[in-house]
Amino acid sequence: MRRFVRCAIAAAVAFALGAGTGGAAPPAGDAVDAPSGAELEALATPPAYSSFASQRIYFVMPDRYANGDPSNDRGGMTGLRSVTGYDPADTGWYHGGDLKGLTGTCTDTRTGLARIKDLGFTGIWIAPVVVQRWVQGDSAAYHGYWGLDFTKVDPHLGTDADFAAFADCAHGLGLKVFLDVVVNHTADVVLLAGGTSFRGPDEMPYRDCRGKPFSAERYAGGKKFPCLSASYQPRQALVLPQNRTVKRPAWLNQVTRYHNRGDIDFSSCSPICFEQGDFFGLDDIFTEQPFVVSGLAQVYGDWIRRYKIDGFRVDTAKHVDRAFFRVWVPKIRAAALAAGVRDFEIFCEVFTTDAAELATFVRDRAVPNVIDFPLQDSLVRYAGGSAGAKGISSRLADDDYFRGPSGLAPTPATFLGNHDVGRAAQRIKEQTGADGAELLGRDLLGHSLLYLLRGAPVVYYGDEVGMIGRGGDKAARQDMFPTGVLEWRAEERVGSPPIGTGSSFDVTSHPVAAHLRALGALRTDHPALSTGASFVRYAQQSILAVSRIDREARREYLAVFNAGEEAASVTLQTATPSSTWAPLFGTTSAATTAANGRVTLQLAPLSAVLYRADSELPRRGAARVTLRAASDLYSNLVRLTATPTTVDPLSVTFAVRRPGATTWHRLAIDDGAPYRVFLDPRGYKRGERVSLEAVARASDGSVSTSPVVTVQVRR
Repeated sequence: MRRFVRCAIAAAVAFALGAGTGGAAPPAGDAVDAPSGAELEALATPPAYSSFASQRIYFVMPDRYANGDPSNDRGGMTGLRSVTGYDPADTGWYHGGDLKGLTGTCTDTRTGLARIKDLGFTGIWIAPVVVQRWVQGDSAAYHGYWGLDFTKVDPHLGTDADFAAFADCAHGLGLKVFLDVVVNHTADVVLLAGGTSFRGPDEMPYRDCRGKPFSAERYAGGKKFPCLSASYQPRQALVLPQNRTVKRPAWLNQVTRYHNRGDIDFSSCSPICFEQGDFFGLDDIFTEQPFVVSGLAQVYGDWIRRYKIDGFRVDTAKHVDRAFFRVWVPKIRAAALAAGVRDFEIFCEVFTTDAAELATFVRDRAVPNVIDFPLQDSLVRYAGGSAGAKGISSRLADDDYFRGPSGLAPTPATFLGNHDVGRAAQRIKEQTGADGAELLGRDLLGHSLLYLLRGAPVVYYGDEVGMIGRGGDKAARQDMFPTGVLEWRAEERVGSPPIGTGSSFDVTSHPVAAHLRALGALRTDHPALSTGASFVRYAQQSILAVSRIDREARREYLAVFNAGEEAASVTLQTATPSSTWAPLFGTTSAATTAANGRVTLQLAPLSAVLYRADSELPRRGAARVTLRAASDLYSNLVRLTATPTTVDPLSVTFAVRRPGATTWHRLAIDDGAPYRVFLDPRGYKRGERVSLEAVARASDGSVSTSPVVTVQVRR
């Protein structure tokens, strides 16, 4: 094993939160040796990728997919829609879709789960299925986010037995089941006296059952909590007599299990307001209470035990207290292991397009995984023609904010559109107003990006048959079966005409669906597209090129995209010199890299191509790497960057050793350039000198170390 090891640099770099200054040289005795032997080998291990990285997920709202049992359309009730929640001619009410329709025969690829499997998906994310408060205001709970009884299936969707049949069919087809769950709120049952405007702790602190003020945040994540009384609430909480026992489990009927502070004001809200305020009036659960955390773990753990669910998508994760996931997630994972479900996945909705902010929920709040809103924003802008490739390049580099000591590579759920922000085609269309053949080309380009870049791609139901819609929320929740909504019958579609009175299941040869099948097959045949490291090779204007690395086979893939309306030529660098490259997707023309690894490609307008190198990566041996530290521009973190002198794709582990320690501890692993991780000064004492190291593993397995850097932490 060849190594480059140097003594510690005789200079210290001092950091304040968000600012860096030069520091005095440390005493000679501060020199620390780089790791060696077994410790070095352990640090040199490449990052691991979760099984979630290999998923391709179909997100469906069951009320809008297929009506398998018309007898449950009204939830077993009769009367007006204000009673039944059912009005198939109105966008905001139940339309009749159910679990039997979603499941289908389990063999017929025209409808049901067999169709979803045939489209190339490996998993299904299903909107919440628990019993709802059917009607609130001028809309119904067809979407599933107004839960009342969290222990069983809403009768509009069927029965518990129907859900069991759905899960069994999915698993029989090899599909993972990801259930949408809500831990932040319930349906709006609790009424607040004196209005609904938010009342914060400064105006009205929480008081225990004896009237003594306390801070709820101080108890979050703990095992004890003050006694509570309905008499001491920020706003007096009232429940109408007919609603006092409507929620399940029964503890959800206690008004002290809610924050009772009033509604979130999204235009001027403090962090406490976001966590303790009612989300659009929905009853905000008091998750700082340990009893509540255990109760939510119990109720959702029961769903895992009963149906062997493979993972949760967690709604409104941004709005629970900052300690919640640190306590709740281990309980859920324990329930999954007890049920025999390994690699249980939890991915959460944190609605922000700022990657540095999104990463704080992973770093500080122990959110296990996220839905990638920042990348979604960049993808639709690029595919839609309103922005260049640099946005995507920057977002892929921002993955480094999410890396941590677990050594697990970031693999968020990626998407183009959904039930809240609008459909993929609609988001792409709104960028420059494209329509017709251009819109179809841009839509296909968007899905190519989704599948050929890192992450677990999520496709929203109906996008595969060209649904566009006119916006988010109700305007993006069309029926797959023949619709009673007149405007939906006439709505424009991409790649096919308006559906009229027909069924989307009869659209069996749609270009988007065919595209998804081809892309899904690519990810199945070439695992590097799921678990390979990413290297942005080119990102200028309308051209984006990204290498994906198969470390086991030592092969490089090259995905290149052109979002321009004109043909283009691009010359770019790869890590594989003097090789022919086989075309796998989007072209039949082979490519050849020169002795310096550079290649020139001709790209059609609105296109995506994928190549695989015929030659293995050269065995270049150990790499020389320089480690530098600097304050980060977008956070209060210290940015550590390892700069190599090779184009070989490396895996770089960043490690820290504290004063008096005898071992190095991993900060994170980065297997894609730029090689960066972030150190949080809050984890260290003020003025503490820590030693930092970068351990580089080359593609041929050779290991090297950077010179040790000493950093003085200032807070």
